[in-house]
Parts: sequence; structure tokens; C-alpha cells
Amino acid sequence: MADRATASIVIGGPIPRSCIPGLIAAIELDGGRADWEGEALDDTCVSDGKTLEAFAYELPGGIFQETESFCEQHALPFVRSSGSCAGAFGPERVVFTGQCPTAQFDLTEQDEVVLTRCGYRALGSAEAVDRWFVSAEFTPPPFAIAEDEASSVRTCELCHG
Repeated sequence: MADRATASIVIGGPIPRSCIPGLIAAIELDGGRADWEGEALDDTCVSDGKTLEAFAYELPGGIFQETESFCEQHALPFVRSSGSCAGAFGPERVVFTGQCPTAQFDLTEQDEVVLTRCGYRALGSAEAVDRWFVSAEFTPPPFAIAEDEASSVRTCELCHG
């Protein structure tokens, strides 16, 4: 059995209306819910001008595998925060701005971004360190729901049924 952790994910950005059911299905496959109490998500949870947040317990590696893959395929920005699994991995934040690659940031148990001495040296300057911390603070923009064109409807159907 894989090491597991709790996680939350915030998603936003431009999305074709036809991709919303695929996004909700991906979140459901990962066991994501609208809150920690277990309320299910549905298509109405994705609304223009707002982001979507999902929560899950016991995710392998603390990763929303299907959801993150869907978001990367459709260039939907997200930020995922995962708890730790004792003896296996620590808490982390993963940022996807809508363009590859994703960026991973280690966190403390108090949700503070951690930069190691080795990482600091690799960045090379105080300005680079500042930019690195700014990138860790990325927040996905609200959804901008686009009415579908024939091509985007076809793309979402091919990827997600």
C-alpha cells in the first residue's frame, strides 16, 4: 500500500464549458470533496469568476493524480498542498501556472515554504531567492468559462469520455 496523506487543491483559469464534467470526474476519481466533511462536488461548483477548491484524505503520495493530470492536459492552473506521511515524505506545495513544468516546494507543518541551504546556493542571488519565494506564493486565477468551439468540445470528449 502506498504512503498516503491528506491534500487540498485550488484550480482556476480559462476552461471550456465542455471540460467541466471531465474536471469534476477527475476530482471524483481522486476522492476529492468540496470540504473536509465529505460534500461531493458537481458541475455547479465551477463558476465564472471563482476558483474551485477540493479536499481529500488518504491520497497516495498526497497527490491528486487524475486531477493534476487533467489540469496539466488542459492548461488549468492549480496549487496543491499535501500533508506529510511520517517516515516517507514531508508536506509540500505544488504549483502549476498553466505552463509546464510544475514546481514543487517543501513546507513546514505550519504551511511555510522551506528553502534549503543547497537550494539557496543553487539560486545564486538574493533576487533569485525572492523570485523563487514569489513563485511559491502563486494563486490560480478565477475560472473564466468559455463557450465551446467545436474543436475544444471534441478535445475534452476524446480525453475524458
